[in-house]
Amino acid sequence: MPSDWTFVSVDMELTNQCGSECLMCPRDAITRQEGMMSEDVFNTVSAKLIREGSLITFSGMGDPLSHPKVFEWIADIRKKNGDVGIVINPASLHERISQRLIESRPNSITISFPSIHKEIFEKLCPTITFEDALKRTQELVDLSRENAGVRIAGIKTDINSDESEQFAGFWNELDIRADMTICHGRGGNLKDSDIYGPKAFGLDSEMCGLFQFHTFVTWEADVLACCHDLTGATSIGNLVNDTVSVIAERKQNTLKDSMPFPVCRQCDEPLRYYPSPQGPPPKSRKERIRFFRSISREKISL
Repeated sequence: MPSDWTFVSVDMELTNQCGSECLMCPRDAITRQEGMMSEDVFNTVSAKLIREGSLITFSGMGDPLSHPKVFEWIADIRKKNGDVGIVINPASLHERISQRLIESRPNSITISFPSIHKEIFEKLCPTITFEDALKRTQELVDLSRENAGVRIAGIKTDINSDESEQFAGFWNELDIRADMTICHGRGGNLKDSDIYGPKAFGLDSEMCGLFQFHTFVTWEADVLACCHDLTGATSIGNLVNDTVSVIAERKQNTLKDSMPFPVCRQCDEPLRYYPSPQGPPPKSRKERIRFFRSISREKISL
């Protein structure tokens, strides 16, 4: 298990390219280089994170299922006794993809499914119909039974802010774990006034709870303050060139003062309010699971 809180959880961005046009994703604002992670970068970074005992999640500003090595790399991490999850969009699923994903044996799969109301879903995710998304999601869930943990992640925007209870009930009837999180401004990058208005919470916080136990690594192995840095301006180092301990020390030094990055001053992510973790980081997978279950955004006092 990790020796430092900052590497308990790591988002590994296999690519920052994506064919979907979801309204809650400010992809048009990305100015840092776009591309796909190379095998050399993956081998170097994943080896360091597996040794550290980090929970690796294939996520970021792109579609991990579009990477040609995604299934091979999930299987590689699992073979080396690492823990790996993936965040996906149902628009990227079809029967062959779903089968290969399950066969690669990720520890967990998070499916982004923002709303159970057809008109709202299709407004937020215009590249796929609600019916197709539901069918593909159900197919993946059926394949995953007893093979991988699946979670459905909804999002409460200004047009479906009262949906949480109905959303959870809908998926619970299908025996699928589900919850909703509050739409936030992605570090000030989300400008769509139809679905989002800046929230008061987070903006006046000089610290970031998420920064304390979570690290974001780009497809080029750059460590940024978070995935919402669309320019690459918050670089803390590079996991090809730097060790985990060096990156952790730099993050710890950052936490000694208020967050210095301009993107943070525009961030209303609820987890900014999460208090500093006390004591040593989780010593086992069970401890890590308990920790993550305790930090639901819905439980943060706003």
